[in-house]
Amino acid sequence: MSFSANVKKELMSVETESPCCIKSLAYGMLLFGRSFNHHSISMMTDNAEVAEAYRKAVKAATGVTVDLSETPSGKFVLSVTEKSDREKILDCYGMTGREYALRINRAILTNESDDENSCCFSAFVRGAFLSCGTVCDPNKMYALEFVVQYLKLSEDMKALLGEMGLPPKVTQRRGVRVVYYKDSTNIEDILTLMGAMTSSLELMSVKVYKDVRNRVNRRTNFETANITRTVAASLDQIEAIEYIEKNADMALLPADLRQTAYLRKENPDMSLRELGECFDPPVTRSVVNNKLMKLMKLAKNLKAQKTENNGGR
Repeated sequence: MSFSANVKKELMSVETESPCCIKSLAYGMLLFGRSFNHHSISMMTDNAEVAEAYRKAVKAATGVTVDLSETPSGKFVLSVTEKSDREKILDCYGMTGREYALRINRAILTNESDDENSCCFSAFVRGAFLSCGTVCDPNKMYALEFVVQYLKLSEDMKALLGEMGLPPKVTQRRGVRVVYYKDSTNIEDILTLMGAMTSSLELMSVKVYKDVRNRVNRRTNFETANITRTVAASLDQIEAIEYIEKNADMALLPADLRQTAYLRKENPDMSLRELGECFDPPVTRSVVNNKLMKLMKLAKNLKAQKTENNGGR
C-alpha cells in the first residue's frame, strides 16, 4: 500500500462525533469531489474505502444515500441521482447549486460557541484531502497536494490554509489547479492538523534518517577528499626523499630532516598531525610541514643542479 493510501486509511479512522464536524467533513468531500451543483453531485476514486467513507459522511450529515457504481477499469463512481436529494444536500450547505463560482462557505465551518472552530476546519480539510488529495512517499520526495477543479475554490483553499498558519503554493497542471506543499515541516503540520498523527511521525522519522545519512555522506566525502589529498602530497614527498637518497648523502642532512624523511617513507598514509605524533618528542603539524617543505626544496635544487650540469657538458 502506498504512503498516500496509508494516510487516507488513517484519516478515515479518525473519530468524528460532533455534528458540526461530521457536517464539515462531508462538506470537504462533497465540495472537492468531481461535481457539486444542482445538475450533478459526484465523486470518483480508485479507493473503495474512500468511496465508502464518502457515502457514510454524506448520509450522516444530510440523510441522503449516495449511489455507488464501479467502472470496467475498477474505479468507484459515487453520485446523487435524484434531483430532490441534490437539492437537500445543497440546501444543507446554504447553496442553490446555481452559484456563479464554487466557493467555500465559511459559515459551515463555525458553530455557536466558536466563530473559528478548529475541529471543524480540521474535519473539512480532512474531507477535502480524502476527495482530491495525494501525498508522496517521503523516502522519495516531499510533496502533498490538493487537485482542485475550480479556480475560486483553489483560491479559497489557499486562503483557508494560510489562515491556519500553513500557507501553500498554487500551480496549474493539465487544466486544473493544484494547491501544494513541498516543505517537509508544512507537510508534517498539515498531516497532524487532519488527524494523521502516525503518518506525520513516520515522515519525521524519515526526515531524521535522511538528515543523519546526508551528514554521514558529507563527512565521508570530506574525509575521503582529505585522504586523497594526504596520499597525493605524501607520494610527492616520498618521491623527493628518494631522489635525495639517490643523488646526495643523507648522512650530511640535519638529524631532524633525516628523521622526517624516515618517518614519511615508513608512514605514507599518515596526515601531518599523525606524523608529528611519531616524533620523539612529538611536534606540531606545522613543524612537520616545514621539515617536509625543506626536503622538497632540497630535491628541487638537486634536480635543477643536475639539469644545469647536464646542459654544460
